[in-house]
Amino acid sequence: RPGDVVLDMCAAPGGKTTHVASLMENRGMVVACDKSRKKMIRTGEFFREMGATCVVPLALDSTKCLLEFDGGGREEWQRPEDIIHHSSSMTNNEQRGGIKLPENVEGFYPESFDRILLDPPCSALGLRPKLLVEVRSSQELSNFADRQRRFVRCAVRLLKEGGTMTYSTCTINACENEDVVKFILTEYPCMKLVSMPAELPGRPGLDGRGLTEEERRMVRRFDPCDEDDTMGFFLAKFVKST
Repeated sequence: RPGDVVLDMCAAPGGKTTHVASLMENRGMVVACDKSRKKMIRTGEFFREMGATCVVPLALDSTKCLLEFDGGGREEWQRPEDIIHHSSSMTNNEQRGGIKLPENVEGFYPESFDRILLDPPCSALGLRPKLLVEVRSSQELSNFADRQRRFVRCAVRLLKEGGTMTYSTCTINACENEDVVKFILTEYPCMKLVSMPAELPGRPGLDGRGLTEEERRMVRRFDPCDEDDTMGFFLAKFVKST
């Protein structure tokens, strides 16, 4: 919504980020992160070309962007806007086309964001046409899920009470989809799974992965073989309770 402060934890190449900016009517702030500076400079160019003026691109690893209070009190808390505004001068090197990234932004304090978009690196088994599958073992698939849970741990802490987190992947692997949803619900009772819009197509979540029938209906699974004719991907939406 206009005026929100949003975190896109894995923003490159920027398509979803610019869509969020358009929904916000360029009012508010979208903090767009990726740990690769090269990617974020290129993505920053895309934001500029698309006129997404409310987006702030950062070269930042979102699994390590949670700041803790040194003194244990909230008097040290700063808004994301303040942290970015007071960051050091923009970099004058490692840039292309005049795109500059804020320097020395190490992270953000708990409960800083109204909404979080978490579309973490995944096995990409839903992409098509995909003539080469680089994943060679079930252990590699498990490694993706382990990394996704690291993103989740930061996301839950960074989200405000009453805020919304959307989790998505472009894989059909249940370990990275339904299993991660089950992890969130089990480890973080404050995170409540909420229903998708009724008009949204797609299948319910897979059975046998620890979700109840009601929870399965709340998530959306898209398969490349479905009549909707989409790539394979997965969506789940959470609200952080007070």
